[in-house]
Amino acid sequence: MDFTSLAVLLFSSAILLFSCASNGTEKTIEEIAKDIDKLIGDGAADSVEQCAIMPIGVKPAGGPWGFLIYSTKKTDREKLESLVNRYNELDAARNEEGDTFSSADVATEPALKLVDGHCFGEGRYAWNPGEVQENT
Repeated sequence: MDFTSLAVLLFSSAILLFSCASNGTEKTIEEIAKDIDKLIGDGAADSVEQCAIMPIGVKPAGGPWGFLIYSTKKTDREKLESLVNRYNELDAARNEEGDTFSSADVATEPALKLVDGHCFGEGRYAWNPGEVQENT
């Protein structure tokens, strides 16, 4: 096999690998939202001190869409941060692709409380356990 044939073969293989890797293997924002909801579960906690907040989403006008409420007792924070970062990347890309807009209001952190042994955030910007898919 001469050099030109080998180069064409390698180039064709690289294109095939790239197209296979990028076709169907990337999760959608909806799938990431399901993964986040699954990871958080029901937000069970023993005390409000085990409840935490994480900003989520990217408003076209700036700032997060809301604040994710979760339990540090039940949720792996590193995995959650990774999923939320990916969610935010996809949300920002979605904003750029489709003439989306948002109000200029600033999402404020919700007050945390424990309700029947589950973390709960009060306020319009709280994304409580199980609500990520609803807000997507």
